[in-house]
Amino acid sequence: MTRTVVVGGGPAGLAAAYRLAQHADQSVLLLERAPVLGGLAAGFRHGDATLDFGPHRLHAGTDPEVLADLRRLLGDELELRPRRGQIRLAGRFLPYPVGPTTLLMLGPRQVVQLGVGVLAARLPRPAAAPVSYEAALQARLGAPLYRLFYGPYAEKVWGLPGSQIAADQAERRVNQRGLADLLRLALGRSSGRHYFYPRGGFGRIPAAYAQALASAPAARLACSALVETVEWQPGRVRALRYAQDGNPARAGADHLIWTAPLPELVRRLDPPAPPDIQQAAASLRHRAVVLCYVALALPRVGQADTYYFPERRFPFNRVTEQKNFSPAMVPPERTVLCLDLACDPDDARFTASDEELRDLVLPALEEAGLARPRQVIEVFSRRFRQAYPVYDLRYRAALAHVQDWLAGFQNLWLVGRQGLFLHNNTHHSLLMGYRAADAIASGDRGQWPAALAHFATFRVAD
Repeated sequence: MTRTVVVGGGPAGLAAAYRLAQHADQSVLLLERAPVLGGLAAGFRHGDATLDFGPHRLHAGTDPEVLADLRRLLGDELELRPRRGQIRLAGRFLPYPVGPTTLLMLGPRQVVQLGVGVLAARLPRPAAAPVSYEAALQARLGAPLYRLFYGPYAEKVWGLPGSQIAADQAERRVNQRGLADLLRLALGRSSGRHYFYPRGGFGRIPAAYAQALASAPAARLACSALVETVEWQPGRVRALRYAQDGNPARAGADHLIWTAPLPELVRRLDPPAPPDIQQAAASLRHRAVVLCYVALALPRVGQADTYYFPERRFPFNRVTEQKNFSPAMVPPERTVLCLDLACDPDDARFTASDEELRDLVLPALEEAGLARPRQVIEVFSRRFRQAYPVYDLRYRAALAHVQDWLAGFQNLWLVGRQGLFLHNNTHHSLLMGYRAADAIASGDRGQWPAALAHFATFRVAD
């Protein structure tokens, strides 16, 4: 029996454990630090409402094998829904993703300015590849469009000017490569206008995997389990020491699938990693997020599922109305908005009280026309310290140094957004988990470099 320990119970970890559990010669122990599984993809109950941790969608481009498993696990709960987003620009809401109506509402003058900017970007440019997010997108889409949306929005989310964000961020998170893609958007012919979503909330996806694992004889799920040390010898991980509910334990490992934040793996190695590896790992930063929920005494704010706010005066970058992902999640007479407030883990905003958050967001919601103070029933929050990897100008060298050293461990598998320090969507993380499990079950490490190369092609779709 091959023993695999999976660290992290988010989508990547659950998918890997589920896939391994299909093999009679594999045993799996999944360790999750939180008291519940799912990570940011989980859901939670608040009163009589079921809520997500921010906006989540299962994209229509999900790998067919993964999607087939989800259809089997969820049955008719998994529904195909249309995208209904809006973006606030120039003081008003416009349809998003961009389509013909968006352009009509922008007006001819603005459209001409954006079009001239896009065409100017097609002119001959320096041969050297752009280094920053700002330079990459201005070269690809033009300066006017960058200044209108991409630049301000990125600065709010990442807390850095576009000139200090790596060009990789543009590659990962902006799917429009140039004029042809923009035309497809404008004509309403782009993909991504529908998505899959479980009727009972996005958290039903990790819950379905967890339920299947709970009945697997060779799988064990351990929540509230904090990994303390990862024991290793040259070329191999040997065992993990962890504490569950304060009780110490040790698990031997033929394989370790790590889906938790990468710097935490390096910090827990015993014996310690070389000083240069520790230093490189410590330089990899994460952006935190405060999710501020506003419950309102009205049936619905609007028809949009997500509102985007690139304008700097709004403290939030996204607002989602949970009921518009699935009407079954919030009682008919009320609605709940979820506001994304990106920040650094040591910002005052991250530790702000719910009352302080209320004072911060309600004037902005009222200005946007989404809520009035007299409609507010309750304001509450959830916080995630390590939500998104930060691609600053120095991250790539540090990440490559750490990954190259860890590649010497023949039974270590780095998987998922956190384990690979890689921007992706949930369907990407699920596929990563499957591919790691397949490589372990087959005993063929040689297929892993090709899988990693494939993961590097993933592009985030909002």
